[in-house]
Amino acid sequence: MRTDTHPAPAHPATPTPVSPRRFRRTALIGLPVLALVLLMVFLAQACESMAGGRVHSALDYRRHVARTKQVGMDTVGRLRPAPALAGALPGATLDGTAQEEGNSSCVDDLGFDEGDVTRGRPGFSWRLRFEDSRGYLAAVEDLRAQWKAQGLTVTDVPPPDRGEPGEGLPGVRTTDHGIELSLRRDWYTGNPTVYANGTCMRHHAGQG
Repeated sequence: MRTDTHPAPAHPATPTPVSPRRFRRTALIGLPVLALVLLMVFLAQACESMAGGRVHSALDYRRHVARTKQVGMDTVGRLRPAPALAGALPGATLDGTAQEEGNSSCVDDLGFDEGDVTRGRPGFSWRLRFEDSRGYLAAVEDLRAQWKAQGLTVTDVPPPDRGEPGEGLPGVRTTDHGIELSLRRDWYTGNPTVYANGTCMRHHAGQG
């Protein structure tokens, strides 16, 4: 009588244990490499920060300008009581009456910008006219309440000093997604004015 025999099942190979000494040696080699990589990343970020941040495209900057202007126009549009545009003709628009504000702090003092790289900080203002100072103060308080309802941090703008245009009339200020907004009296004329100032941005010039 024939008897079939089957080979005994093969046992899986026992893995060779890692020597603790080899593990420690690998770890000691890897730690300095990791530290070097982290140091290089930190230095690159520090240099970029010192230079004024990363360089954006020309399109990014145009969008930044447009958004700054739009946020300012939205702020004027939500003022209650609604003011008139000072010195504007009938039918004038917020877009057409926006005054560009210069900014001397957004400059390349250390010479980091090369080639077509430049930098700019968009800023716009709208001169307003209220019926009287009570209307202006009511608009300040209403705007403060609106901003707080949005969860924004609101700070007071001190009134101009005695004898200055607009004396005794404080303003209000906040920052919304990097855009500084304020309703206050102009330092020189005393006119109620809404200001919208974006952040300083490095960018390529041209149409790209």
